[in-house]
Amino acid sequence: MRVNAKRWQDYFRDKRVWVTGASSGIGEALVEALGAAGVRTLASARRIERLEELTLKHASVSALPLDLAECERLGEAAAAAWEQLGGIDVLVNNAGISQRSTFVEADPETLERVIRIDLIGTMWLTHAVAARMKHRGSGHLVTVTSLAAMIPTPRRTAYAAAKAGLHGLFDAMRGELEPSGITISLAAPGFVRTEISTHAVTETGAEHGVLDPNQERGDDAAACAAEILSGAAKRKREFLVSMSPRLRLALLLRRHAPGLLWRILAKASVT
Repeated sequence: MRVNAKRWQDYFRDKRVWVTGASSGIGEALVEALGAAGVRTLASARRIERLEELTLKHASVSALPLDLAECERLGEAAAAAWEQLGGIDVLVNNAGISQRSTFVEADPETLERVIRIDLIGTMWLTHAVAARMKHRGSGHLVTVTSLAAMIPTPRRTAYAAAKAGLHGLFDAMRGELEPSGITISLAAPGFVRTEISTHAVTETGAEHGVLDPNQERGDDAAACAAEILSGAAKRKREFLVSMSPRLRLALLLRRHAPGLLWRILAKASVT
């Protein structure tokens, strides 16, 4: 899908944007696009060396180390980000981790780790930023979820639960924050060529280390990022990106024939 870059650039031009999970994949592509457009952007992730590469390429990009698993420190991180940018106009919640194990075989600690990073960490960080936005009377919260929130597939139980939780969390926030001038956007990607499956955790918490075939055939991260920026610029409340015909068919089955979809997924070879 071709996206008109000028439209989203017009929206983001004078904004201060904080992107989490910026060291690879969709997050890195978002920072690359924003940086190339001269948008003042703060890139955060655990791998500071990858962030520094982005700051060297784009004068408008700066870096701040961040680990969503360290929930108790996220309030401090938000305060530091706000000060570093001189305020945050758009928070892009993109950081997360995936899972490749069945529910009953996974260590409870591994399942909890996925929930802690993908849902609770994002909640704590957003809480600290949204409070400042509400006090100011403006802001935009953009959260990258996943199609797994709508079509939960085997071997991704905690991941699907976390992503579905994000939809519930931010949807519930709308009535509280939109009257205060805060826009909330949820972007749910399908298959995108990123490292997320490679870094996914197995039942023991070890790294999966394999690029899933569906992701290998998926959308380019730069194209996905452009769709996310375009949807956010249009202030869409919820939108799908990087969707293939097969995924659209699955959504139709989920809505009109869920029993058939679950039977198909139960028999499918899901990696």
